[in-house]
Amino acid sequence: MSKELTPLEKMQLLIPGYRGYKVKDLIRQDDMLVRNYVRQNLENTINKLSDRESLIAQQDPFSSIIKQIEILNSKLRSLIADMATMQGGGADVYARYKITSEALEQIVQNDSSLIDISNYLYQSALNGDINGINELVEKLRSILITRQRLFFPFPQ
Repeated sequence: MSKELTPLEKMQLLIPGYRGYKVKDLIRQDDMLVRNYVRQNLENTINKLSDRESLIAQQDPFSSIIKQIEILNSKLRSLIADMATMQGGGADVYARYKITSEALEQIVQNDSSLIDISNYLYQSALNGDINGINELVEKLRSILITRQRLFFPFPQ
């Protein structure tokens, strides 16, 4: 009988050093590990899409797919930049608010979704399947915003 892994267990296997926000002092570190993992997947996705774009351009320099790929790459770069400039989880050690255990569970769920979607994006780019990537990028952006609000519960 194989037991299905929880999102926390799965992430601990995928991301070395990830502890699931269990230790308050390591919240920023866990947040950074997750964002770096997702960022790396997004950068790899851009590279694969660019490779595909080059192959298409050699065969048909006026293909509409080239423009599609450029738009996707632009959205991915924008998402990477947003992730890089987001304030880290629990950044203000002296803040007057507390991240509840319920919020941490939601953050872990969001982290798991971010990782799954970024892995799927990379696999789609690797397989040359660019259909649906735009929707996944928007879903990733939405999850990042929700996740950020869980870390910083003030109106943003």
